[in-house]
Amino acid sequence: SHYCCERVTTLSAQHLPAEPPRDRIAGLLTPAQLTALGLLLVGIVAVFWQWFERQHRHSMGAPSDWGHAYVIPLISGYLVWRDRAAISRTPASTFWPGLLPVLLGIGSYFVAVVVVKNHMIQGLSMVLTIAGLALLLTGPKMFGRLFLPIAYLVFAITISEMIMIKITFQLQLIASQGAWVLLALIGPLMGFSVDVDGNTLYVTPTGKEPMPLNVAEACSGMRMVIAFFALAGAVALISSKFWWQRVAVLVLALPVAVFMNIIRVAILGIASKYNPELTKGDAHMMIGTLLLLPGLGLFLGVVWALARVVDEPVASLSGPTDAAPARAGEGWSLLRAPAFVAAMCVMTVAGAGMTAGIRYAGIHLKKLAIYAPGDRQVSTITTETPTWRQIGVDKLESAEVLETLGTSNYVSRTFIKKGTEKSDKPVVLEFHAAYYTGMVDTVPHVPERCFVGGGMQIGNATKTIPLTLDASGWSPVPGVENAAERGLFRQRVPNYARDGVGTSVVLPRHPEKLQLRVTEFSNKNGRKIFAGYFFVANGGHVSSAEEVRLLAFDLRSDYAYYLKVQVTSSTVGTAEDLAAEASSLLGELLPEIMRCVPDWVEVEAGRYPAKNADKS
Repeated sequence: SHYCCERVTTLSAQHLPAEPPRDRIAGLLTPAQLTALGLLLVGIVAVFWQWFERQHRHSMGAPSDWGHAYVIPLISGYLVWRDRAAISRTPASTFWPGLLPVLLGIGSYFVAVVVVKNHMIQGLSMVLTIAGLALLLTGPKMFGRLFLPIAYLVFAITISEMIMIKITFQLQLIASQGAWVLLALIGPLMGFSVDVDGNTLYVTPTGKEPMPLNVAEACSGMRMVIAFFALAGAVALISSKFWWQRVAVLVLALPVAVFMNIIRVAILGIASKYNPELTKGDAHMMIGTLLLLPGLGLFLGVVWALARVVDEPVASLSGPTDAAPARAGEGWSLLRAPAFVAAMCVMTVAGAGMTAGIRYAGIHLKKLAIYAPGDRQVSTITTETPTWRQIGVDKLESAEVLETLGTSNYVSRTFIKKGTEKSDKPVVLEFHAAYYTGMVDTVPHVPERCFVGGGMQIGNATKTIPLTLDASGWSPVPGVENAAERGLFRQRVPNYARDGVGTSVVLPRHPEKLQLRVTEFSNKNGRKIFAGYFFVANGGHVSSAEEVRLLAFDLRSDYAYYLKVQVTSSTVGTAEDLAAEASSLLGELLPEIMRCVPDWVEVEAGRYPAKNADKS
């Protein structure tokens, strides 16, 4: 308290901020300015409503990762209100070059919606547009005071999952190792042991079965990283007076996030000893969210320490106060000002024009779910073919794994090649298929991420190897012009299928070009494992997770789906061997696999689903 008193008494009278005019609402805006701000907000929502809708879905679907987005605008608003005295004394002016970032932001948003289809770029375009409006309508001097609150809005944007996984996956490995060390120290005192395998920890209470932790993060990356950065940003802007203090707080956000994740996993490990349900579902999420509070305490402690390490004189709390309060643009004439009218016209034309243009072009930005006829599940795929048969039973995943997987329409099955059962080198393939439909914003789960998260190491470089399929039973789809040239073929369901024998099924476009993306892994015992996969999406196929979204998010279609097909084996010697054996198995299963997805020829013709046929 003595320190604070000294700092306050050293401030001269001319450094104290003037009281904001009392005729302003919340000490900041006149009624005319508040009306103008309301109209601008309506215009922003009209232009960027698709981004707001999708961000709401992201935040509601993953509240522990993106729920903080709802709070970010409130913090930005508070930052403006806190600086209201200086803002009310800063002269505002029209700055026409500010119209350029407005147009650039709206233009880049349109490209990100229609061409790139990237939610993060859409959000950044919106922030750029807001910054341009502030610069246009208030001028450079006022924009200097509004810049940080506007820039803080970036924390409300969901970062592309591909970027988040690449950034946070390695952080999660560090956090898992740290939690393992901490639990290994306290485990003997509390009656449990702990082991770690990649991102997954296994807590084993004395005399009980091991309980896995971090299943959700095993192949998804560390949770709440952006939430900690947003929290650090808020503390830096609200509590720190100098730029170097703000930078220091933001730099510390990453180690604080890792440290708090170590504590989170350790708490879950201790809780699992008493009640395993505390490590799942809402309880799991609540424990992680509550750790934001000690994180806030750490950031405030850093600010407190920095303020005492270097005692810099505070020249002014609110900037210069010798400027006379600006009165221009405070009355109702503001609504007739050329810059304001231009801004409203640009947003009105952009909002209406973008909506009309998208509708006229027949572009469908919101994708509907679509299923195979009769909602056929991939678990109905036959368990025996002329060359392969199932051994054991289908693997059923836990509720937590299913939540991470993101679908209940899946199958995990083990096949053995007939004739090798009793040999020294039996050929065994793990077959996995999972169906997704509707929104395809997420990045598919692939072995390069999930296997590493499970404790395996990547060996040789990933290869893309063509599958060699038997095309003797293929024939062009009848009734389709140039079907063969367009790669549209069908195949009869073989007589070893469970049902549907003799009926025809449409194969993915250009089935002769199917490829398997194969990666070599090794487990902690040094055993080699090869995993390969491809995707069928909206009637086509791709071999990489990056291409799935582009293929499934076809702007011409109302619907979107993709099916991941994965084959894994530890009984083959090379990636080429896996592709050869997978060609044999998948060649015999392909008609069955394609019965579990919609017939895209029928979808494009408007005959499926039935409601489309009724419309026609």
